[in-house]
Amino acid sequence: MSARPLRPYRIGWYGDDGLGERLIQAVLEGRKTATAAPSYDPEEGAEGELLALVDKGGKRRGTLRITRVELRRFSDFDEPLAARLGAPLADIKAMTSFANSRPIGPDEEMRVTYFELVP
Repeated sequence: MSARPLRPYRIGWYGDDGLGERLIQAVLEGRKTATAAPSYDPEEGAEGELLALVDKGGKRRGTLRITRVELRRFSDFDEPLAARLGAPLADIKAMTSFANSRPIGPDEEMRVTYFELVP
Protein backbone atom coordinates (compact mmCIF):
# COMPACT_ATOMS: atom_id res chain seq x y z
CA MET A 1 0.00 0.00 0.00
CA SER A 2 1.59 3.28 -1.06
CA ALA A 3 1.36 6.54 0.83
CA ARG A 4 -1.04 9.15 -0.47
CA PRO A 5 0.82 11.96 -2.28
CA LEU A 6 1.09 15.24 -0.40
CA ARG A 7 -1.03 18.18 -1.47
CA PRO A 8 1.12 20.83 -3.15
CA TYR A 9 1.78 24.20 -1.54
CA ARG A 10 2.81 26.41 -4.44
CA ILE A 11 4.90 29.53 -3.92
CA GLY A 12 5.25 31.81 -6.93
CA TRP A 13 3.56 32.36 -10.25
CA TYR A 14 4.64 33.30 -13.76
CA GLY A 15 5.13 37.06 -13.81
CA ASP A 16 5.99 37.37 -10.09
CA ASP A 17 9.31 39.12 -10.86
CA GLY A 18 11.23 36.43 -8.95
CA LEU A 19 9.26 36.89 -5.71
CA GLY A 20 8.29 33.20 -5.55
CA GLU A 21 11.88 31.99 -5.83
CA ARG A 22 13.06 34.49 -3.19
CA LEU A 23 10.33 33.26 -0.83
CA ILE A 24 11.19 29.60 -1.47
CA GLN A 25 14.85 30.32 -0.70
CA ALA A 26 13.78 32.03 2.54
CA VAL A 27 11.78 28.91 3.49
CA LEU A 28 14.68 26.58 2.67
CA GLU A 29 17.09 28.76 4.69
CA GLY A 30 14.71 28.91 7.68
CA ARG A 31 14.08 32.66 7.35
CA LYS A 32 10.39 32.21 6.40
CA THR A 33 8.23 30.09 8.71
CA ALA A 34 4.76 31.49 8.00
CA THR A 35 2.56 32.69 5.19
CA ALA A 36 -0.45 35.01 5.13
CA ALA A 37 -3.44 35.32 2.84
CA PRO A 38 -6.89 36.89 2.98
CA SER A 39 -9.13 34.64 5.07
CA TYR A 40 -11.49 34.07 2.12
CA ASP A 41 -8.70 32.42 0.08
CA PRO A 42 -8.63 28.61 0.14
CA GLU A 43 -6.92 27.30 3.29
CA GLU A 44 -3.36 26.03 2.95
CA GLY A 45 -4.18 23.13 5.28
CA ALA A 46 -4.78 22.09 8.86
CA GLU A 47 -2.42 21.96 11.82
CA GLY A 48 -0.17 18.90 11.55
CA GLU A 49 -0.74 18.44 7.81
CA LEU A 50 2.25 17.81 5.56
CA LEU A 51 2.44 19.68 2.25
CA ALA A 52 4.79 19.43 -0.72
CA LEU A 53 6.51 22.80 -1.25
CA VAL A 54 6.53 23.39 -5.01
CA ASP A 55 7.67 26.24 -7.21
CA LYS A 56 5.68 27.92 -9.97
CA GLY A 57 6.77 25.23 -12.43
CA GLY A 58 5.51 22.45 -10.16
CA LYS A 59 8.99 21.27 -9.09
CA ARG A 60 9.01 19.90 -5.55
CA ARG A 61 11.44 21.86 -3.36
CA GLY A 62 10.74 20.41 0.09
CA THR A 63 8.14 19.29 2.61
CA LEU A 64 6.32 21.55 5.07
CA ARG A 65 4.40 20.70 8.23
CA ILE A 66 1.70 23.18 9.31
CA THR A 67 2.20 23.96 12.99
CA ARG A 68 -0.51 26.56 13.63
CA VAL A 69 -3.19 28.61 11.85
CA GLU A 70 -4.60 31.90 13.15
CA LEU A 71 -6.80 34.76 11.95
CA ARG A 72 -5.46 38.29 12.34
CA ARG A 73 -6.50 41.70 11.02
CA PHE A 74 -4.02 43.11 8.53
CA SER A 75 -3.54 46.18 10.76
CA ASP A 76 -2.40 43.83 13.56
CA PHE A 77 0.58 42.57 11.59
CA ASP A 78 3.75 43.49 13.49
CA GLU A 79 7.52 43.08 13.14
CA PRO A 80 7.66 39.69 14.95
CA LEU A 81 5.08 38.30 12.52
CA ALA A 82 6.84 39.96 9.58
CA ALA A 83 10.05 38.20 10.63
CA ARG A 84 8.20 34.85 10.50
CA LEU A 85 6.86 35.86 7.06
CA GLY A 86 10.46 36.46 5.95
CA ALA A 87 10.73 40.24 5.43
CA PRO A 88 10.43 43.61 7.20
CA LEU A 89 6.86 44.75 7.91
CA ALA A 90 6.86 47.48 5.22
CA ASP A 91 7.95 44.90 2.63
CA ILE A 92 5.31 42.41 3.82
CA LYS A 93 2.57 45.00 3.32
CA ALA A 94 3.83 45.80 -0.20
CA MET A 95 4.30 42.11 -1.15
CA THR A 96 0.83 41.22 0.14
CA SER A 97 -0.76 43.89 -2.03
CA PHE A 98 1.33 42.76 -5.03
CA ALA A 99 0.46 39.08 -4.52
CA ASN A 100 -3.26 39.85 -4.24
CA SER A 101 -3.29 42.36 -7.13
CA ARG A 102 -4.90 44.96 -4.88
CA PRO A 103 -4.29 46.86 -1.65
CA ILE A 104 -5.28 44.96 1.48
CA GLY A 105 -7.44 47.04 3.85
CA PRO A 106 -6.32 47.50 7.46
CA ASP A 107 -9.41 45.76 8.87
CA GLU A 108 -9.28 42.88 6.41
CA GLU A 109 -9.08 39.49 8.12
CA MET A 110 -6.01 37.50 7.16
CA ARG A 111 -5.22 33.85 7.75
CA VAL A 112 -1.67 33.29 8.98
CA THR A 113 -0.35 29.76 8.54
CA TYR A 114 2.81 28.81 10.45
CA PHE A 115 4.94 25.92 9.23
CA GLU A 116 8.24 24.14 9.61
CA LEU A 117 10.45 22.61 6.97
CA VAL A 118 10.57 18.83 7.37
CA PRO A 119 14.00 17.29 6.65
